[in-house]
Amino acid sequence: MIMARSKYYPKKVYVEAGSRDLSLTKRILKNLPKVPIEIISRPQELIEKVKALKDPVEDGKRHLLLTRQKGGFIKPCPCTPQYIGCNYYIINLDLNCPLDCSYCILQTYLTNPLITIHVNVKDLWKQLDIFLHKKKHRALRIGTGELGDSLALDHITENSRDLVSYFRRKKNVYFELKTKTTNIENILKVEPARNIVISWSLNSHKIAQEDEKGAPSVDERIDAARRVLDKGFWLGLHFDPIIRYSGWADDYKEVIKKLLKTVDPSRIAWISLGSLRFPPPLKPIIKKRFPTTKIIYDEFIQGKDGKIRYFKPLRFELYSEIAGFIKKYGGSEIPIYLCMESGEIWERTLGWKPQGKEQVESYLSFPLD
Repeated sequence: MIMARSKYYPKKVYVEAGSRDLSLTKRILKNLPKVPIEIISRPQELIEKVKALKDPVEDGKRHLLLTRQKGGFIKPCPCTPQYIGCNYYIINLDLNCPLDCSYCILQTYLTNPLITIHVNVKDLWKQLDIFLHKKKHRALRIGTGELGDSLALDHITENSRDLVSYFRRKKNVYFELKTKTTNIENILKVEPARNIVISWSLNSHKIAQEDEKGAPSVDERIDAARRVLDKGFWLGLHFDPIIRYSGWADDYKEVIKKLLKTVDPSRIAWISLGSLRFPPPLKPIIKKRFPTTKIIYDEFIQGKDGKIRYFKPLRFELYSEIAGFIKKYGGSEIPIYLCMESGEIWERTLGWKPQGKEQVESYLSFPLD
């Protein structure tokens, strides 16, 4: 079952043998009392079976796999030497997303199409203790939401409460949860902390309606952001991917105006901007799975990182216009940064060029005491 602007519930839960008695597994199964459960000893066999189906992406979303993270939970956010990064770190707790956005890179990036939760969280806390101890003398940005939505499964896992509780004590860390959903019940039950940022991925109304299948409307996301901000959390925003079409500028202007009249701009930790980009193998998948979308038919080139991107002048226009809207309606104090872009584009659209990812990280840091 794909999340249809409501909470996601799987058709079936598969539990890897040996993970049944873990505390997170028990919590998840308690929250899914009516969903059939099957214990399996070889998750890879299930994965290969789903990959052989006609639409493994959609079929994978109907099933939930509870398994162990065999490697490290914490990794640097993937970037490329040809573009400026931001020194961000990712916690890979969940894989895949119950939403079904046409442009989602996970359709081709992951070899496992099932919604997957890594339930060996004791290992996560141990790895975080070691990792953060090594980084204790510097400010650090870390979050979830790279390989799955941070809150889409939170009514099942309740992981947000544990993550906020853990990171609120880490005074040199900015921790971010990133979502397209309105699944904020658990967030509203916990006390905010100055170093916790709850972020929303936003787009124009047209793209949200036509290309973000299963996601709440833009207005619903903005209202959820307002409620979380009113609770006392910092707010992050991500306009990524920004997508061109006839009338795009007026549509994004409308969303930004509504957003910055609804929330307090002084409580926005950062706003990122990124334009539509995708690896070449994703294009035929989008054409097959979303035959009516028009987003892949524009003036594209292959970038330095091998991804398909808009021509440089088009990216200049996108970022300049949207950054201008943000400054017009929210003021010039909101930190804006670009995701996976060159120094030239930073300079021409935001007026300055970071010397590297460490400078971007410093720019996005705000006082925690």
